[in-house]
Amino acid sequence: MTTRLEDVPVIKISPVTIAAPVYNRLRLATLRLDNPLRVALSGLKGMDFLIDDVSWICVDRTLYDLPILAWTDFQTSGRAGLHESIDCQLHYYHIHANVIAETVLNTVDAIIQERLRPYSPAEPVDFQTLLTNRSQ
Repeated sequence: MTTRLEDVPVIKISPVTIAAPVYNRLRLATLRLDNPLRVALSGLKGMDFLIDDVSWICVDRTLYDLPILAWTDFQTSGRAGLHESIDCQLHYYHIHANVIAETVLNTVDAIIQERLRPYSPAEPVDFQTLLTNRSQ
């Protein structure tokens, strides 16, 4: 997907930090659902979100998937735990992309949470009981 980004001029690139839960969920979605993953963004008419191992791209599907925003260069090396946020680069391809950047990320996170729900346990797992039953 990153090859499509090279063909479109970037207006601005900013360093941003992504909260650990959001990054972890979207990364988990590529492992459990599909890779690359395409998500239609409800509430943002004509917008889709493409997720793969190296980039997250918000595109306008009505304009032949023209990029609007792209999160790239995720700094995951040296991460000591899943609770740590991730630094990356946010590329702006539209003059007003900064207005929707946070909304796009919140929307895709909510959609991914819902899609991952069938993969989550219905109730908390008691590991002590699980280990005790397994050893018997």
